Amino acid sequence: MYQLKRILVCVDLSAMDEDVIRYAAEMAKITEADSVYFLHAAKDLNLPEELADKYQDVLAPVDETLKHQVQDTVDKYFSKQNGTDIEIDILEGKPTDTVLKFAKRKNVDLIVLGKHTSKGKPKINQGKIAELSHCSVLFVPKGADIQVHSIMVAADFSDNAKRAMEQAIHIKEKKKDVTIYSHHVYTVPHGYHKTGKSYEEFAEIMKGHAENDSHKFFKKHELDENVCETHYTLSEDDKIHDELNDFAVDKNADMIMIGSQGRTAAASILLGSVAEQILHYENNIPVFIVKKKNDNMSFFEALLKI
Repeated sequence: MYQLKRILVCVDLSAMDEDVIRYAAEMAKITEADSVYFLHAAKDLNLPEELADKYQDVLAPVDETLKHQVQDTVDKYFSKQNGTDIEIDILEGKPTDTVLKFAKRKNVDLIVLGKHTSKGKPKINQGKIAELSHCSVLFVPKGADIQVHSIMVAADFSDNAKRAMEQAIHIKEKKKDVTIYSHHVYTVPHGYHKTGKSYEEFAEIMKGHAENDSHKFFKKHELDENVCETHYTLSEDDKIHDELNDFAVDKNADMIMIGSQGRTAAASILLGSVAEQILHYENNIPVFIVKKKNDNMSFFEALLKI
C-alpha cells in the first residue's frame, strides 16, 4: 500500500467546495500529507470582451480573482496544518482532462473531489476520473461528516479488495476508534436447480463458500481478521451495488471503500459495475476508490495523449 502523501483537491467554485476542502483537511491530517494541491479547472477563463474593455483598470485577472476566492476557504481549514505544503492553481482547459493531467504531473497519491448526485451535469466527469486516474480517488458529498468512525470495505477477496482493506486499516491505526465492516455480497448462480437443490439450500452453500474465501483472503494477505466485522449479504437480483449501499446506510458508515485497478486490458469488473453505480446514490457517504498507483498509466497516457 502506498502512502497518501500528495493530495489533489478539485474545486469547482460551487457550494460544495467548502465540504470538499474541509474533508480534505481531515484526510491530510490522518495521512500526514506532505503536499496538498488545490485545482480549479475551467474551459474558459476569459471575461466577456465588453467587460474586459470597459473595466480593464479595475478588474483583476480572472485566474487571480478565483485563486483568492479558493484561498479564503483553504485558509479557513488548512491554516493550522503544520508541515504541509499548500499550492493553489487555476488552469484553463477541459476540466476532466486537465485534472487527470495535473494529477499525473504532480504524481499525486489521492484525488479528492465533490460527489455530485443531482441531475445537473458536474463540470468534472466523475466516472472518467474514477476510471482513468492513475491513483486513488475520494468522492465527497455535500454534508459529509469529517469524523470517520466507521468504514465499509467492499470485499470480493481480490487483490483490489486487499488494497482497500489495507487503506481502511491504515486509517484505523491513525484514529483508533474506527470500526471496519468487511462486506461481501454473494449471489446464487443461474442453473442452481440442475443440482437438485432449492434456492435456499444453494444460497447457504454460496454463503459457506464466501466464508471460506474470506478466511483464505485474510490468511493469504497476512491481515488480522479481528481488525474488522465481516458480513455477508445475499443479493437476489444481482444488484451488488444496491446491497453495498444499503448496508453502508444501515450501519451509518462514514465511508465506503472499494478497491479497483481502473481501466486496463484486464479491467476490474468491480469498478464498472459497482463503484461507479455507488457514486450516484443520494446520500452523504464519501466513496473512496482505492487503486494500485500507476497501474493503468499506459492506458491513461494513450487516451489523453500525454
